[in-house]
Amino acid sequence: MVVFIDSNIILDVMIFNVDFHDESQAVISVPKSKFDLYISAASCTDIFYVANRTLHNAAQVKFAMKKLLKAVSVAGVDESCIRNALDSDWRDFEDSVQHEVAQQIRADIIVTRNAGDYEHSAVRVMSPAEFLTFANGR
Repeated sequence: MVVFIDSNIILDVMIFNVDFHDESQAVISVPKSKFDLYISAASCTDIFYVANRTLHNAAQVKFAMKKLLKAVSVAGVDESCIRNALDSDWRDFEDSVQHEVAQQIRADIIVTRNAGDYEHSAVRVMSPAEFLTFANGR
């Protein structure tokens, strides 16, 4: 099963967002035998930027990114994703690009804390808690 992970889940772990860290860590720690986890290439730059701005330690963020890449794969953002996002009626361009990437990799689920950002999603959207309940039931 292919699962697309929104940037906010990764940032919860990387910057140790106390309110959401454990749940988000559990999401990216699901068994690889059951789930193929992906983030977008665009997320990588955004995650690095926000984490480094928060932690003020590029070496630590690089280490964390390398560790992250052992748990998730990176899906590309190509011209088709950008054009489709530009042609969509989504309010937020970044969310639209993320959705296009999720569709391109044929994701079964998008995991995000901001489900409202994906209200027009053609891909099933779950909160971290919903996904963990789903994952534990498989």
